[in-house]
Amino acid sequence: MKKTQNKVEVTIKVNQETGIAKGTYEKLFLNKKNMEKRGEKSIYLREEYDQRLSRIAQIISGDKIPLHSYLDNILSHLFDLFESMIIEEFEANCKPIF
Repeated sequence: MKKTQNKVEVTIKVNQETGIAKGTYEKLFLNKKNMEKRGEKSIYLREEYDQRLSRIAQIISGDKIPLHSYLDNILSHLFDLFESMIIEEFEANCKPIF
């Protein structure tokens, strides 16, 4: 991590195939992506996580993105990082019916 002008530059090694992703935390996670609609699903968070995530989204993004967009970006990044591991473990635990 490198701090420059009140912004922290994050270097994340994504995986061997895709290389390195660089940018500020705001560029990586606090950008609003087009979602068809907000969604009809509810999720439950620990109160402390809800407060932290809401505060991060409000302060760093300048209150530009809603919490659901921030969570969508975090999950998207998580799936990108761990896709092969998730697939491998899923297939190892998926038993054929016949």
